[in-house]
Amino acid sequence: MSDTFIDSRVQLHWAAQAVAGIGRSLVPPRADDSHTNLEWLRMNRALASNVVDDAGTRGAIRFRDLTLLVVKDRGLIEDEFPLRGRNIDEAFRFFESYFGKPIRRPSQHETLSKPAPESFDANADDLAKLDRLYDDADFVLNAFRAKRPNTSDVRCWPHHFDIATLQTFEGGNTIGAGFLGGDGQYREPYWYVTPYPYPNATGKSFPPLSLGFWNTDGWFGAVLLGEHTRDEAARFLELATGQFS
Repeated sequence: MSDTFIDSRVQLHWAAQAVAGIGRSLVPPRADDSHTNLEWLRMNRALASNVVDDAGTRGAIRFRDLTLLVVKDRGLIEDEFPLRGRNIDEAFRFFESYFGKPIRRPSQHETLSKPAPESFDANADDLAKLDRLYDDADFVLNAFRAKRPNTSDVRCWPHHFDIATLQTFEGGNTIGAGFLGGDGQYREPYWYVTPYPYPNATGKSFPPLSLGFWNTDGWFGAVLLGEHTRDEAARFLELATGQFS
């Protein structure tokens, strides 16, 4: 994966922190931190915060042109703020000016491993690719979720920038399924399926996967590296989750 793609992904990840700040600051806290998560709005091609008022107001980041949005019900765009040539403080100040309230920056626990760009200048082709990848992920994960009971809404989590869903079973065991555009462990975009609790060393052994592989470095789960069609991603999720049923 090219350095420019990674840089564009990091810039987009930082831009999403301004959107997540709306949830951290203006949405009542929830024990599972879901007040900070983001929803993919296909009509806007953007990741959006939780709703903050009866008018359905949200902040959002549109991928293709790295632009912050304020949207209302039905995706109506009320305001825009292109980030090219601007910095992360200006991103937060845009939302602070609109909402008239402080928007909290990431805490030391929440901050990203790479610093914010001095000035946003992400590559347009990379942004278009990330737009497509996250849109595909939202589509595939919603189809995956629809087949399974007790499965959470598909949401993007701002710290790791993964878009995911979680199925909960009787007794509290879970299976998480998701996608992210790459991270410090894997440079490439990847899909994952991970159970909780993780199997221990003396527990069940898992056969090799015909699509993807098992990750045991830092966490246990199935991984599918690289760009794939929606059908391939759906097959991987079915194959991997079938190992835990």
